[in-house]
Amino acid sequence: MTSDWVVVPRPPGLQANAVHVWSFPLRLPAESLEPWLTMLSPVEHQRAAAFAFDALRESYLAAHVTMRFLLSCYLACDPASVAYRIGEHGKPALVGADLHFNLSHTDDEGLLAVTRLAEVGVDIERIDRELDVGAIARRFFSARESADLAGRPAAERRSVFFDLWTCKEAWLKARGLPLSNARLIGTEFDCGTARLMRVDGDAASGWFVQSLRPSGNHAGAVALERTPTAVARFRFDPRAALREPSGGTR
Repeated sequence: MTSDWVVVPRPPGLQANAVHVWSFPLRLPAESLEPWLTMLSPVEHQRAAAFAFDALRESYLAAHVTMRFLLSCYLACDPASVAYRIGEHGKPALVGADLHFNLSHTDDEGLLAVTRLAEVGVDIERIDRELDVGAIARRFFSARESADLAGRPAAERRSVFFDLWTCKEAWLKARGLPLSNARLIGTEFDCGTARLMRVDGDAASGWFVQSLRPSGNHAGAVALERTPTAVARFRFDPRAALREPSGGTR
């Protein structure tokens, strides 16, 4: 975990032009998780039950428990009463609240972004997976991005690849575009800074995209259509927070 992620059990105040990004673990002890399963909706329980593998089911449950707890703190309501709908391409949106959020998780780590400013997207990926990053870049990145990546020292190529990949995924999620059939080639980033340069051939304007490093083993990114005044990074402490389910109503 990098030093600019502050460990806290619940959110501080959220300013109108800021974005909060939360990193959290997806391996919660059973004694902490079980009492919180009642806050999940019937749909969430159904989706969890559909997973064929226990690890995937547990990750999903931990991610949604954490999401509901944190959102309930921002909304000053009970976690079970947090209502959200799923858009056409899977992007969630709160019902009856002026708060935007987005959730992403891997097998062991999650990210949640929360803001009042604009639609937001977030992505997180493990960087130690065995992948042919060059081949993936040639397929999904622009020619300039792929060439820039190939020209970098081998020791940093994987890190740069995941910075770009998570930025593209976060941007797509902020726009509410489908991840399954979007070829990502419409976005072009400066590989050195992961700064969005062009969208569908035109100069990008208005978009804010920032790379994140929740831990040494994970790359992440957050994207908004407007530039925030601050990006606050927090590490959620479930052992402190999940002991008090009623804490979300303060």
